[in-house]
Amino acid sequence: MAVSGDTDAICDDARTANYGYGSCADVAQNGCSWTQCTDNDIEYAVALVEAAAENLCIDSDRVFAVGGSNGGMFTWDLGRTALSAQKFRAIAPLIGLPHRGYLDPPVKSGGMPALLITGKQDRTVPPGEWSDLGFTTTTDGDVFYYTGASAITKVWAEASNCDVSKPPGLIDVGVANVECRAWSGCAGGSMWPPVLDCRSDMGHVYGLNWSWPLIMDFFDQYK
Repeated sequence: MAVSGDTDAICDDARTANYGYGSCADVAQNGCSWTQCTDNDIEYAVALVEAAAENLCIDSDRVFAVGGSNGGMFTWDLGRTALSAQKFRAIAPLIGLPHRGYLDPPVKSGGMPALLITGKQDRTVPPGEWSDLGFTTTTDGDVFYYTGASAITKVWAEASNCDVSKPPGLIDVGVANVECRAWSGCAGGSMWPPVLDCRSDMGHVYGLNWSWPLIMDFFDQYK
């Protein structure tokens, strides 16, 4: 689902360095394809969860996913891919947004809880303005395009039966200098809505001293 009038291009290859991960050897052909490898990370994540369930004492109904930056981008795929969506209870992408043109909801019936944390000063994966439902663009030298924070959280909130006919309201999560917004009228009876869009006045950093406790508090409501 591309933004209206947009394309599905994820970067400007003429202006973006040709990065390469070891797992992309002999696969990535240009600067845009460095995240498009033949290795199936979804299958790997599912196999990892299944191996943990077989060998460790865990509750398979309470498995959560957290990822930062490129890993944060991947967590969205865990929720919108049928193979993995049933394995995870909720996700928390940290400074990671889907690529441009990937405005897809979670595939699980009733949606999937998601806490998105981004930095307002992030030049690598910028969230965009609160009112902007379009895509955002890297401004740190490369030119990558991402689905904006407001756009993806709105689609996921709608999948959780939230009322997205009105702008999201402020949600107090008890963390200083962090602004969180969410839609109301959602399914479930948790203290916070199932889809939270939280932004801090930071760059492309994790802020784990406050973001990690916030993520744990969010997951605790969906345990």
